Amino acid sequence: MSRKIMAVALAFLALTAFGALSAAPKPVELTWYFIGNGPQTDVAKVEAAASQYMQSKGLNATIKLNCFDWGTYDQKLQQMIASGETFDICFTASWTNNYRNNAVRGAFLPINDLAAKYAPKTIAQLGKDFFAGSAIDGKNYAIPANKEKAHNWGFIVRKDLVDKYKFDLGKVKKLEDLEPMLQTIKDNETGMYPLEAILGESPRFLLDWDKLVDDDLPVSLYPDNRSTKVVNELEAPETVALFKTMHKFYDAGFIRKDAASVTDYNADEKAGLIFAAAKSLKPGKDAEMTNSTGHPWVQIDITPPVMSNRETTGSLQAISRTSKNPELAMRFLELFNTDPYLNNLINYGIEGSHYVKVSANVVKAGPDVDKYNPGTQWMFGNQFINYLYSNEDPAKWAKFLAYNKASLPQKDLGFSFDPSSVKSQVAAVKSVWKEFVPSLETGTVDPDTAVPEAIAKFKAAGVDDIIAEAQKQYDTWLKANKK
Repeated sequence: MSRKIMAVALAFLALTAFGALSAAPKPVELTWYFIGNGPQTDVAKVEAAASQYMQSKGLNATIKLNCFDWGTYDQKLQQMIASGETFDICFTASWTNNYRNNAVRGAFLPINDLAAKYAPKTIAQLGKDFFAGSAIDGKNYAIPANKEKAHNWGFIVRKDLVDKYKFDLGKVKKLEDLEPMLQTIKDNETGMYPLEAILGESPRFLLDWDKLVDDDLPVSLYPDNRSTKVVNELEAPETVALFKTMHKFYDAGFIRKDAASVTDYNADEKAGLIFAAAKSLKPGKDAEMTNSTGHPWVQIDITPPVMSNRETTGSLQAISRTSKNPELAMRFLELFNTDPYLNNLINYGIEGSHYVKVSANVVKAGPDVDKYNPGTQWMFGNQFINYLYSNEDPAKWAKFLAYNKASLPQKDLGFSFDPSSVKSQVAAVKSVWKEFVPSLETGTVDPDTAVPEAIAKFKAAGVDDIIAEAQKQYDTWLKANKK
């Protein structure tokens, strides 16, 4: 063999060896857990399309989408976190898979440095003030969804039945005003529940108490900034009056008999069994629910819009402490929040199958919509790059901005309670809440006897200690922030 041939052969072997060594590593699988309509039949197709697109954008990863239903999500995530199961991203909020509790106990990674380096556009979209609103002792542990930054409460009612019975929705200003409609539905629509009221999803929220601690602690402020005094909401006359109305409605047969033990409200809504439900509202909530449940809805706004800590911690994506690839997870969240194609792929599925385009940014249900429809666009990152369904208001996003601007910022916006000095009381009071509030909010028990008993047990468990500590911390915060 000539020297020239030998040199070429050696060069080829060297290049081959170098190529083998420098070949791109195998893509990393990122696992994401979130709440919605439960496991989706075509999720593997969406995962494959999303993974291919992610890699085309320089993200050497695949995505595994895990959707749990509304009734099981919290329990399953708490079990996973407690066992130290490895995963990358999960949905968290003040009302499920508790954001603060998980952050404080180290389940989520602090993300300020990660976000500054790998998700600067996402943080810019949110705005520094809103992003800071979900911080705990100056550190953020999750990325909030970019959507409406306020809320109000009211009712969602079935539009087809409103039209059928010619109900005048303009007369509905409070819960009691629904009674004639609920009676008509009970008398004429066999098998339906006139009013939705189950554990954690009931007209109790029409009172819109501004929670200073957790949703399952009666430690609250009035939502209209009337006072900085922290109160036990169960002792308030407004709460007792609402419980009495709910008990009256329960006795009248407007509410399902096992309401206090039911946790998944979405099942009844999708099955067409609900006429009216109290909901947290925003512009276009009725159209969103029409698309996610397959039944027509119209909304009745009752309370004025307010901006509270509920918004800053009401819908977030956290990176698990067990994640082996937190940088890739944050890069994925940045792409998801800024790239319209990826965002809408995960929200709506595959074009031509799960949805069909009507115009550039307007879609309608596709032939396979039942095989992929998580139904939770509002929690999925940046809503302002979402497609709109053809039955939604073309001005929806402009109305979101106007809605945010018109809302009343609550005085405690940005306040974060530290429960470390009252941990045992918090645990005990939460147990009392589970014992009494489900049956009270669903009308299952008589509040004339149940409320005094509940208040006594709350006090024995230490609720007044929590209120005193919350008041102390809040007063200090108000003074420091010159509120």
